[in-house]
Amino acid sequence: MFRNYVVTAVRNLLRHKLYSFINIASLALGLACAIFIILFIRDETSADKWVPRSARLYRVDMTAHLPGRPPINTAQTSFPVPALMQERIPEVTAATRLRRLPITLTVGNRQFFETVDSVDPNFLQVVQLPLASGDPAKVLSQPESLVVSEDTARKLFGDMNPLGQTVGVNRTDCAAADEACRRNPIALKVTGVLRNLPATSQLVADVVMPNNSVADPYSRFAAQTWLAVDFYGYVALTPNASPQAVIAKLSPLLDRAMAASVRTLGQNVRGSRLFEVHLTPFADAHLASAGYISNMTPPGSWITVYGVGAIGAVILLVASFNFMNLATARAMLRAREISLRKCVGATRRQLIVQFLGESVLVGLCSLVLALVGVEIFLPLYEGFLGRPLAFHFVGDWPLSLLILAIAIGAGLFSGSYPALALSGLRPAIVLRANSSGQAGSGHLRIILVVLQFVVSIGLGIAAIVVFRQIDFARNIDLGFHHDNVVVLSAEALDPNSRESLAQVLRSTPGVLGAALSNKVPFKDNAPVGLARLPEWPNAVSVARLMISPELPRLYDIPLVAGRLLSIGRGEDTLTNNNFSADPANEGHNILINVSAASLFGYAPQQAVGKTIIYNGNHVNIVGVLGDVNFSGAMDRVTPTVYFNDRNETTKLQIRLSGPNTLSTLSSIDKAWHAFAPATSSQRYFLSADFEQLYRSAEKQGVMFEAFVYIAILIATLGLFGLAAFTAGRRTREIGVRRVFGARTHDIAFLLLWQFSKPVLIANVIAWPLAWYYLHGWLQGFAYRISLNPLYFVGVGAFALLIAWATVFGHTQRVARANPINALRHE
Repeated sequence: MFRNYVVTAVRNLLRHKLYSFINIASLALGLACAIFIILFIRDETSADKWVPRSARLYRVDMTAHLPGRPPINTAQTSFPVPALMQERIPEVTAATRLRRLPITLTVGNRQFFETVDSVDPNFLQVVQLPLASGDPAKVLSQPESLVVSEDTARKLFGDMNPLGQTVGVNRTDCAAADEACRRNPIALKVTGVLRNLPATSQLVADVVMPNNSVADPYSRFAAQTWLAVDFYGYVALTPNASPQAVIAKLSPLLDRAMAASVRTLGQNVRGSRLFEVHLTPFADAHLASAGYISNMTPPGSWITVYGVGAIGAVILLVASFNFMNLATARAMLRAREISLRKCVGATRRQLIVQFLGESVLVGLCSLVLALVGVEIFLPLYEGFLGRPLAFHFVGDWPLSLLILAIAIGAGLFSGSYPALALSGLRPAIVLRANSSGQAGSGHLRIILVVLQFVVSIGLGIAAIVVFRQIDFARNIDLGFHHDNVVVLSAEALDPNSRESLAQVLRSTPGVLGAALSNKVPFKDNAPVGLARLPEWPNAVSVARLMISPELPRLYDIPLVAGRLLSIGRGEDTLTNNNFSADPANEGHNILINVSAASLFGYAPQQAVGKTIIYNGNHVNIVGVLGDVNFSGAMDRVTPTVYFNDRNETTKLQIRLSGPNTLSTLSSIDKAWHAFAPATSSQRYFLSADFEQLYRSAEKQGVMFEAFVYIAILIATLGLFGLAAFTAGRRTREIGVRRVFGARTHDIAFLLLWQFSKPVLIANVIAWPLAWYYLHGWLQGFAYRISLNPLYFVGVGAFALLIAWATVFGHTQRVARANPINALRHE
């Protein structure tokens, strides 16, 4: 019997080639989309779960509740917090910390700029990253040791064994006049090799060194720095420990430990409230860090995972609807076959099994075609995501079984209603009337077509809005000009050398200007300071930007009122005092932006000459700059204080004139090496960071666009098959209409209207759903477009045109047919 079912199914597929092709092709498209989405979701949700004992490991995060600003979630913590947790809370069995440092590594006469992870010596014992060579308990036990990843080892040493090799690192704690200190690098010995981490890991770990090395002087002074949130902290808990209970025990400890530091802020608030600590499960950090600042690697998002998964399921459902729709419509063609089978003894159960088997066969054929497509397009998909997504049919057998189950499930779902409808035919009625009678529902077919176009229209609107918002964000006036700007990291130079280098570059051909600051646009948020008017009891938080006086001119930031800072005036400098008053800053001058002037209740002209208290010191406002948005369209302009602190301005920004860029960059490199011969030049164009701002949203738009094409293709395939079937079934009716005087365009309009109604209904459903989703998505942008009704109308009209184009050939052929031939039909 099974063989008979298979033979019958194959004969039916070969007999009705058009319908078979439409069913298999559309289901293959849906399955291919589902496979790609499953690979993406598997990669996202498996991030860091491979780390041993990760179930007991947590990242220490903080939420800063600063006055006058919304809560700021950060993936970092202050240096003393993890150690305090291990010392005072019994449930914390281990703690470790990490800080990322830009360092030039020297191997022989070659220089390599790397971001080094400076960690506690126990780091690889707490966070058990896989080592290709070395003992986790020993590789960081010596202060001047170094652990590198496999890729970094090949870059530094080629095919040589990296273990035991020596790497030179420049000292960063040398006195300004100690030239010998800067020219004598520290020798670090490679003691271990880490395996390369997956792209979705929250860690990078290209180069790791212990923080008790001479190469990291900062950590030695950070033990009591409670207000500097610039370390990554990790703690291990006992097996049955509750993270909430640990945080509850930590709060009073923080209140006591941070009391003195909080008093320097002039704030009447508990330390655990000012910096609220959270424990994020280590294995969940990749997907739980969306909306956090200072993530070490780009985070994922559960919203994205759920959204992509839902889209994949919807695309697969659309393909299944095609199958179900066409199979239900074709019930009439098989009515006599089913009735004869029933007359000779076939039971309804046997018929259901037969038709479900045919559906599963179509699903398996589609799966084969889908797997071929996945193999072909997987490299392109990996390039789009920027990460490898290997899929081995045998090696990934659990995933292969899941995909097989999905294909079989799609076949069973697609064939379920047709099987029930066909098996329920009444032989006597069918054989007497030569029709399927009650088999199949025209209403069901309309509902399925409507659902297909709801998906297509909704995704189409989403794609247009995403791309329009990205285009709007790219072209919004940020208040400054960021084109043709090169950023050069100058941490390796002392303040005098940085200013001398900037002066040399200003006279370099092809350079229009050079300036220094502590932060550059489009990077992490600027650090925070506290400011208030003398009559205010409490301070509010403002962004603080340390700049050289040339920076406003470099970026063409308008001076709204007053004057700019001057390098020749000693009172135009300020020391970054980290919230505590410094007598040397008293009475010195600053700049503010228009938003800060408004925050203090002044118009720009009124603010000039006024005195405010900034971080405990009375300072004078000598100028007001126009508002600039250094974060792009995502965030609103922040009230900002600008001042000149030459010790903190380590980012050198250079504006190029445009032509001869390569020769100008070469001149910049030569100037750099004249000042820092032992340090690699690390420069980049600011436009690269600007492009990165919207890369995630742009990928989302491309994804929507791809799914739109796929959904429309699947829907039009189904509509084409349904139109061919409907045109064939209405041939006789159309012949009668023609005999009674109906013109060709009347008949064509009649058929087009029949297929237009589902698309119009789909618009009515899709528009509010798309508006609801996109309205929420746009809230993530401080500056955003409005949801123009033309987007909705345009996509709806385009969907209608697609439907007309799909069925036009059938309608024209039937409408122009000779009515005599039509009346002879059937």
